[in-house]
Parts: sequence; structure tokens; C-alpha cells
Amino acid sequence: MSKPYLRFEDGKVSLGNKDLMVQSASLSISPTLEPERVYGDVDMNIVGAKTEFIHFAPVDGLKGRLDISFMITDELFGYSNGANAIDKLFDIRDGMGEDPIHGNIVGRYFFNNMYLTSFSFSLAPYRVIQANATYDIYGTILKTVDRRFQELSIDPAHGLKSFGKVKASNTEMSAVNGRQFEVSQMDYSITVSRKVHNHIRDSEHTSLSTNANGVAPHRVSVENIEVEMMIEANDIAQKLSQYGEYHGGNARPVELNRNSSIAAYLYSMNGNRIAKFQCEGKIQEQSVSLGEGNYSKGRIVVKQIVK
Repeated sequence: MSKPYLRFEDGKVSLGNKDLMVQSASLSISPTLEPERVYGDVDMNIVGAKTEFIHFAPVDGLKGRLDISFMITDELFGYSNGANAIDKLFDIRDGMGEDPIHGNIVGRYFFNNMYLTSFSFSLAPYRVIQANATYDIYGTILKTVDRRFQELSIDPAHGLKSFGKVKASNTEMSAVNGRQFEVSQMDYSITVSRKVHNHIRDSEHTSLSTNANGVAPHRVSVENIEVEMMIEANDIAQKLSQYGEYHGGNARPVELNRNSSIAAYLYSMNGNRIAKFQCEGKIQEQSVSLGEGNYSKGRIVVKQIVK
């Protein structure tokens, strides 16, 4: 008997031909259409010609988006020789490649030409570290068969083993304010903006009228990369200057000590080091909130321009 509705257990998510421990996924695809109008017959009531709608015309190729929420495991994340060893499915860095990700399946749908645009996660005590990733898709999606993904055992990154480190203008936060500094949550986010390149006549083919895929970009280049980290803690940095820096003395810090940094060291429940994520830049904002029945809560945001 056919199954008109797909259960979560049967909706395997596989990106780049690699199975993922995904908790949720959202896939969308849409054309870019604009109405075309032309001048019609003369209308003496307006002493001119009325415009007539002809049809919707495509002004760009098909574009879609995939959002996933998943567990970070050592299968696709790693750390060796002092550097991250992350699968390209989630790796955004300076010098990253521009090749698309092919061989993607979400539930009953298959597609190619996918590009990573953002990666983020949240680190907090007593929680499995849940990450999120967003991708741009070019071209159409095709139907495929149901698949079930089964994993006998996993060792995900967890807040009980992971830890963080925060410095304001290269100074330990406990020294900045003269008291113990405690972080209750860390949020990491890195985004890449891309530019689509199309060639004249390069993609023109009879398949435009016979194949739903239509055209795909000739190149999707990497333009800008930005990192942002936010922490919630018991304190914020005092003596913050207009430069987004901590001024501990009577003058602006030397160039080497001007940037603030937040680092997150991710470990699995078995104690395996999975990855290190860091943001080194200027303090963009900070705030303190007080509420009845709660401790004061500080919030600090640091931003880095990678490219």
C-alpha cells in the first residue's frame, strides 16, 4: 500500500552523498517571474492605448533554499594538527572552494547545485550542541524513493564536555572587571555572501523548453565572509571605547591587543575533541538585563570580517 504522507523516520537527509543526523529540514524552490505587458488597441475613452497582460516571463533561473538543524558529530567534524578538519558541507573559511554540492536528498526529493551560505550553533550546559546550516539551491528538484537512516550509536558534541574562552582586547574578562567571569551560553554564526555569474548563450539549449532543470549559474563566487559570536554571562566589559575595544589604561591599546575574542571548544560526550570555533574582532554591542527573581545577565557580541 502506498504511503501518501512521509513520516519523519522515513525522511532521510543526505547531503553530498553523506547521511546526517538531522532534527528538522525545510526545502523550498521557486522561479523568478515577472508579468509582461504590451500596448494594445487604441481606446478613444482614454485617447490612447491600454496595456495588455501577455504572460509571466522568467527573469532568472530557479532558486531554492534548504535549512537544516542537526547534531554535530566527529564523522563530519574533526580537529587535527591545530586546525579544524570539517567537511565542506559545513566549512566556511577564507580560501574556501566554489564548487557546488551534488547528490542531495531530503525526504522524497533529490537535487544538485547546492551552495552553503551559513552555519551556526549554540553551546549551553547540559545540552547536545545543535547546529543549523542554510544552503542556496539552483535548478529543480526531482522525486526519489523513501529512505530510512539508522545509526546504532552516536557521539555528539555536548555542553557538558565543551567549554569557551573570552578575552576583551586580549585581556581575560576576569581581569577586565576584577571579578569571576562566568559564561552561560555561546552562540556562533558564520555567513558567506555569494554572487551568481551567468554567461550569455552559454546555457542556451533546447533543454530549456524540454527539461524542467532549465539553466544553472556558470559560477557562484564567494564574496564576503563574516563571523559573529554572542555570549550570555554574569558581566560585561567596562571601559568600552568608541572603537569597540577595552581601554584598560590611559591610551588606546597597541595594535596587537585591540581585538576581542570568543572561542568555543567542542568535545563529544566521550571526550573527543571535535572542533574549535573562534571569532576575533570588535565588540559590536553589549547589554545587561535585570529581572525580579533572576540574576543579572550580560550579553556581549563580537564580530569578525574574514573576507
